[in-house]
Amino acid sequence: MMTSAAYATTSWDDGHPMDLRVAALLARYGIAGTFYVPARTQMETMSAVEIRQLVPQFELGAHTLNHIDLTKADDDTAWSEIADCKIWIEDVAGTACESFCPPLGHFEVRHLRMVRRAGYLGLRTVELMSLDFPRREAGVLVMPTTVQAYPHGLAAVAKNALKRKNFGNLWRYVLHGRTSEWHATAESLLLHSLADGGVFHLWGHSWELTDSAQWDRLSDLLRLMRDLRGVAPSLTNGQVYKTVSPETVS
Repeated sequence: MMTSAAYATTSWDDGHPMDLRVAALLARYGIAGTFYVPARTQMETMSAVEIRQLVPQFELGAHTLNHIDLTKADDDTAWSEIADCKIWIEDVAGTACESFCPPLGHFEVRHLRMVRRAGYLGLRTVELMSLDFPRREAGVLVMPTTVQAYPHGLAAVAKNALKRKNFGNLWRYVLHGRTSEWHATAESLLLHSLADGGVFHLWGHSWELTDSAQWDRLSDLLRLMRDLRGVAPSLTNGQVYKTVSPETVS
């Protein structure tokens, strides 16, 4: 694989019924998406019928059965939440579930081993401002993100970068962000990825798009992503993993 290649991917967490509105926008612009769905949350969650509406156009990923913080769970509970969510999604949707995302972005090395043992290709994090390809850790591919579809300020981005001791991400924000206008930052980073290569990864929550009135901004960004598909192909998270590590393709 050429490290100078550029790809674009999107992912959406929590399985809220508003995910169907995100899916409609993605379909309009021909953009791939991965929807990370738990069986239950404290919020409204898509029904089995609604989940199946996402198939086969989009990828379904696991988000634990009960949307729990894995770092606060014992090993038996964490394993059940990780492995059984895969089984549940495959049963409901009738399609393979190859990608996992821990709620809140919270996980430890022990959970990476569980993700690998459960048979997932990789785990998506909430690391912001990255254009990196997935990195292999504890035998599993770990995928960072670039921009969340939410108006974060400098403090949130700095906290995210410092927690991971990734000062390159913070510097990238200084160069391409310096604003709470997430869509402007996203556009700048997407264009930057075309020159230097990497994975532009947009993620978010559909319910948050409504709460913070971000739908028009999302539509504008997806339109740009459509226009750039010739130089930055749109892939699901699972397809990105397979691009990085072709040997995972059966």
